[in-house]
Amino acid sequence: MYHTESVKHKITLFLRLFFPILIYQFANFSATFIDTMMTGQYDTTHLAGVSMAASLWNPFFSLLTGIVSALVPIIGQHLGQGNRHRIKDDFHQFIYMAILLSALLWLLVTFVAIPLLTSFGLEAQVVEVGQGYLKWLALGILPLLLFSVCRSFFDALGLTQLSMYLMLLLLPFNASFNYALIYGKFGLPEMGGAGAGLGTALSYWLLLLVVLVVLSLHPKVKPFHVWRWTLPNLKLLKQGFLLGLPIGMQIFAEVAIFATVGLFMANFSADIIAAHQAAMNFATLLYAFPLSISITMPIAISFEVGARNYSAARQFARIGRVTALLFAAVTLTILFLFRTQVAYLYGSGERFIQLTTDFLIYAFFFQLADALAAPVQGILRGYKDTTYPFLVGVGAYWGIALPAGWLLDVLTDLGPRAYWIGLIAGLFTCSLLLHFRLRSIEKHY
Repeated sequence: MYHTESVKHKITLFLRLFFPILIYQFANFSATFIDTMMTGQYDTTHLAGVSMAASLWNPFFSLLTGIVSALVPIIGQHLGQGNRHRIKDDFHQFIYMAILLSALLWLLVTFVAIPLLTSFGLEAQVVEVGQGYLKWLALGILPLLLFSVCRSFFDALGLTQLSMYLMLLLLPFNASFNYALIYGKFGLPEMGGAGAGLGTALSYWLLLLVVLVVLSLHPKVKPFHVWRWTLPNLKLLKQGFLLGLPIGMQIFAEVAIFATVGLFMANFSADIIAAHQAAMNFATLLYAFPLSISITMPIAISFEVGARNYSAARQFARIGRVTALLFAAVTLTILFLFRTQVAYLYGSGERFIQLTTDFLIYAFFFQLADALAAPVQGILRGYKDTTYPFLVGVGAYWGIALPAGWLLDVLTDLGPRAYWIGLIAGLFTCSLLLHFRLRSIEKHY
């Protein structure tokens, strides 16, 4: 990161940070996508096992990676203040935190998620595959979280292109290991869906080795002397954890609310369930745009706040929010004009296409709400304001979205559309409250 003098230079810097993040966000979801795709080509029963296991894995994975992302505003403010010597200490504390969180996630997967698969009434083979997938995937928890800490470190330094290249390496690593272990190639055992879990774990370990080499040799990283190790500091550990926990819990609450709505959809027909999942999958794909802006914002904002250049922080905030709306204008136009063609990407049949097209109209409002809310979440993180957005998010998702959807379903004939309306109401409420919070924070500074 560096100081910029004009708005034009700020826009250039913002885009240089943003586009690599956008690319690695698409790559970030690649591991589960590759696991699902390659397992589905192997056997549909194994696909069912991996899909169920992944639905249990994703919320906890999102929670812990959200916690360690708090390193970004911490380092950003150190850079802005000129306290470069303190960066190494905080980086090391987050390494310790990642090790502790890895142990916690391993316990959750081993003693909660794996036994829980038996309680869904699934076929015995589906349960066996899902448990095998989680058991092997758990071996990759430690390198995954250590990599997440290093990626946050690189991002905070403004090296988002480096993070992008590292994330893109995950694609060939994961595909190669999966091919060998799912299908039993090169003399290895044929493990099916369980092999996808082991392949993903091995790809995380290999990626971590590459990261260690980068930490040792990269010219922009070497000046921070990260290999001059610091002992655990309970004060710094506590500060980092308390800053990151609301971020992780907010992401967890978001992921969990959509999973819960998916469970409510089980009360409807198979066509409705399939159409809902198709529309939600496409909406999630489009969410990569506002999410990437949300990740970019704390990098720029925290640097300027640390330097006490609050007018520059407000300029970056405006740039991020305008960029989100411009991207939304493009994606919403495409979604509105080509929603029927999008529906055909997921299946066929007149009723399925009609239902999916209807749900995609609601996804239109999803994208608008996300374009308004996600950048503000990132801006507030740059100010190290994480607790209020967490409380707003939980209140909007669980206090408004879900109850509103359930009531509309019970009191009207909207059916599955009731839950989409409830989610939209929650998202817009969250967006409005975050906007008021940002105005208050900027006035304070």
